[in-house]
Amino acid sequence: MALSVADLLALPVVARARPEVVSGSRLTERPVRWVHTSEIYDIAPLLKGGEVLLTTGLGLVAVAPEARRRYIATLARAGVAALVLELGRTFSTVPDDIVAEARRVDLPLVLLHGVVPFVDVSEAAHTLILGDELTALRATDSMRDELLQAFGSSRGLIEFVGAVGAIARCPAAVYTTGGELIAGSAPDEETPGERVAGASVSPAEPSAVRHTVETRITVSGEDWGRLVLQAAETPRLRVVMAAAAPLIAIEVQRYGASPAHRSVAGAELLRDMVTGRYLSTAELTSRAGGVGMTLRPDQRAIALCVPNRPHPSRAPGAAASVSVSSPTTSILIAARAAATRVFGVALVADYEGDILIGAAVRPREVRTVLDQFADELRRELRSTTGGGVLVGASPLVESVSALVSACAQARETARMALRLTPSATVVLAADFALYQLLMSLVDDETLEQFVTDQLGELLEHDARTGAALVLTLDSYLAAGMSKTRAAETLGIRRQTLYSRLARISALLGGLDLENRERRTALDLALVSWRLRLAAPGSSH
Repeated sequence: MALSVADLLALPVVARARPEVVSGSRLTERPVRWVHTSEIYDIAPLLKGGEVLLTTGLGLVAVAPEARRRYIATLARAGVAALVLELGRTFSTVPDDIVAEARRVDLPLVLLHGVVPFVDVSEAAHTLILGDELTALRATDSMRDELLQAFGSSRGLIEFVGAVGAIARCPAAVYTTGGELIAGSAPDEETPGERVAGASVSPAEPSAVRHTVETRITVSGEDWGRLVLQAAETPRLRVVMAAAAPLIAIEVQRYGASPAHRSVAGAELLRDMVTGRYLSTAELTSRAGGVGMTLRPDQRAIALCVPNRPHPSRAPGAAASVSVSSPTTSILIAARAAATRVFGVALVADYEGDILIGAAVRPREVRTVLDQFADELRRELRSTTGGGVLVGASPLVESVSALVSACAQARETARMALRLTPSATVVLAADFALYQLLMSLVDDETLEQFVTDQLGELLEHDARTGAALVLTLDSYLAAGMSKTRAAETLGIRRQTLYSRLARISALLGGLDLENRERRTALDLALVSWRLRLAAPGSSH
């Protein structure tokens, strides 16, 4: 905002001199372009307009009243913003002819009743006048330094474009002249889940976004592509564009016009997160931006794990004896296709037998979106594996870089789900809060005694006969006490289930599962039993 005459008079260094406006008080909002000091009578021709002229009146000594009037009139014609006259050194009071002429030509005339160094006034005013410009220049230098640093430390075009977006504070994208998206995020990828069925926005049409700024990228004297920033144009963005475009051109020449595909770069990023192969969270953020993985204000990041499922004939509670095969390429391809349809942009990678996904979701839509993802993945896999799917999800995190810890939580959730709730499709970390609590107590003597009190008779009977009564009770409660679903889960006839339930009731002293407290106690004991079976090295 421009400095006005009133602003100048309010400066502490001026206010101490007790300024008095004797002419043009209604004109003190005039902008001040500069502050000048002079005692020369014929100063007007040397001024450009917009100045506040500081003087002690020395040049007006022994000058006739008409000459003083001409002095004031020429200053007004030169466009001076105000004349500031310090009293006490030359004039003890201001001559009436000066005041009268200033009022006639509408020139603000300010009297200073105290002595103040004019150099202090000029310095204070010029700091404010130049402040915005100096701030802009410093910001420009800072952004250019940031871009150069990112350019020097980036591992290719995709990561550098992500850094450009971080510095510009908006999504960035690079397209070839043919409209191919090379790095960053396309406009339609910024709103996953909001697309109209059958509609799409061509990557070659970034103008589909409400606000974009773009510039050409020239390589070896020829148009190679465009840098697009998805925001309204501002001076800051113009600086980023001007500085980034030639660096992108150098990056293209250095690494070639066809960098790794974004899906490949995203998979590398996710694996590096899991293995700790990164230098800083800033690096992770830049690389994520380069593959189009950014969070809007209403979104959070989430990690998913799709474990390679054991053979579908495995009975619940027998995880320790089952070997898990490596994931196939078809599962990875299916997960990538499903994630793209549901999330728009997602990081998808295979790691140690698991498929990991990093995505952006709205907190209120987590379960709905994850169910949709599971359905899409099941549809993709139906023709290749014929098996079901299980998706373990981490808690929501605030940033893409926080997927580092979220991936570990998603894998742990998925592994627990395979052991404890193998029929589940989507399991969130929050769903296993009780399991997590009991896992911390799995070796506690009090908990062990509780399990023995609740299930001891059944455990002893199973140990002697192999009748699987504990498993039967667990499956029956998991099925909501539906005999049909429980029999299907166990792979037995309903008459066999009836016989087992009768035996269970007899061993537990006439069990009444309609009693909520008794049923809850048994359920908690069964959860603890499953945790013991799932514990590493369990011999049960």
